[in-house]
Amino acid sequence: MRSSWKSLILTIIVAFALIISLSFFLKFLEKLILKKVEAKSLNFAAIRVYQEPVQIINIQAKKGITFVVKFKNVGSKNWLKGKVALRKENGKSLFAHPSWPNESTPYIVKWGVPVNSVGTFKFALLAPEINGLYWEKFYLFNGQEKIPGGEIEIGMKVYGGKEPIFTPLNQNNLSDRFWEIFPSEYEVKEEIRGSQPMIRVGLFYENSEKPYVYLPIRIQTRDKKPYRIKILNENTILLTQTQGEETEINFDFSTKKYFINVNGQRIAMTDSPIRFIPANENEMIVFKITSWYRGPFWGEECNDNEYKGELEIRYNPKTDRLWLINELPIEEYLKGVAEVKDSYPYEALKAQKIAARTYAYIRIILPKYTNVPEEDFPLFHVRATQADQVYRGYLWELRSPNIKRAAEETYGMVALYNDSPILAYYFAQSDGKTRSSCEVKMTKECLPYLTSVDDPAGIGLKLIGHGVGLPQRSAKAIAEKGAKFHQILRYYYRGIEIKKIW
Repeated sequence: MRSSWKSLILTIIVAFALIISLSFFLKFLEKLILKKVEAKSLNFAAIRVYQEPVQIINIQAKKGITFVVKFKNVGSKNWLKGKVALRKENGKSLFAHPSWPNESTPYIVKWGVPVNSVGTFKFALLAPEINGLYWEKFYLFNGQEKIPGGEIEIGMKVYGGKEPIFTPLNQNNLSDRFWEIFPSEYEVKEEIRGSQPMIRVGLFYENSEKPYVYLPIRIQTRDKKPYRIKILNENTILLTQTQGEETEINFDFSTKKYFINVNGQRIAMTDSPIRFIPANENEMIVFKITSWYRGPFWGEECNDNEYKGELEIRYNPKTDRLWLINELPIEEYLKGVAEVKDSYPYEALKAQKIAARTYAYIRIILPKYTNVPEEDFPLFHVRATQADQVYRGYLWELRSPNIKRAAEETYGMVALYNDSPILAYYFAQSDGKTRSSCEVKMTKECLPYLTSVDDPAGIGLKLIGHGVGLPQRSAKAIAEKGAKFHQILRYYYRGIEIKKIW
């Protein structure tokens, strides 16, 4: 009980300190503006001294509300009747009310405001008919001249109206914070459907054309962890490497035989795929492919050749390819997915991880790579390159603590449309709009959640990628301005819900 009283007293002290600090800050700001006015001898200048309501307006769709803002005239000239007005800089206002002088102007000065006096601007706002969070900026103008300091931004959260439509938005109706057509408050519902799935990743392949690039394949473990080698078709354990010694695997494409060598000596030959597994079934270990150099990456010197989980070497006669496959839990896989840099804003990282998880999950339940013998189906779910998702494995995870944390904090979260996982395409950069999936033939039929949407964050830039779904650099840009991960996803993938399903 004593602890609770201490916490209450501390909270009151902190709040009182904040009020005092805010008061001093406002006085400081007024003095600063006045000094600038004096320095520049401005004819027109203003300071906002009052506003009601001060918080985001929570209002039912198509309902009206009275808004009051007061500005002090701190310039050297009076504000004349009919000359000074509060209006949008460009275009029709989303909050335009029938009582306004025109659709962009809520108020025109009626009686004049002398120098050093305060003018009261009282007018009505009308809520839009579509649910969401809207922001608009209004400015004081003397004729066509913007008055310094005469700026106000109004936020309005609309409920009880129509849901956002799934067609491209009209650019003229977008505010500076266009993603806020979706509220910043959002509940990710938990709807557990089972445990997290395992995913199979095709790391690389070799074929019968010589000279070979990847053969022989040499494998050991990080920190010399013990592992086992399993002959799959025979379902037998061939040997256990108790000190994590290096094992070499070769393959003869003419006879379709696998050869296993340890310390330069051949210990086995088989026509069955080979699997590397932990000696302790309950332990997650890291395998190192010592014969594979994978780097540099994004200008950084590295060799990303270490992978969690289990490794499998399997030949596909349908394509004449010998694959090295990494199998591991999907959540561990996501920590090694390197689609954006670790320096991205955290909300953008979370959005990217949910998109990556959703894409990987749909590839598990709807396989993409089906040109395999029936008994081998599926050989793997995704490739470790831009063909699916760039997967760099364990060393990338070590270098990217923010990405790892984003994966952990969004554990099990998947984007769904009509309660089914979406095909969560994403790309690098838009040119001001995204493309519908059928428009660029990414899908045969148009998908409602992959429609074309306006992307103000990409205006003036060059399209990089296929243009469908989430533009990664736009996600970065709007996250830097305050967009939440769910706002990012719901803006670019229309009509979706985000649920935690494992």
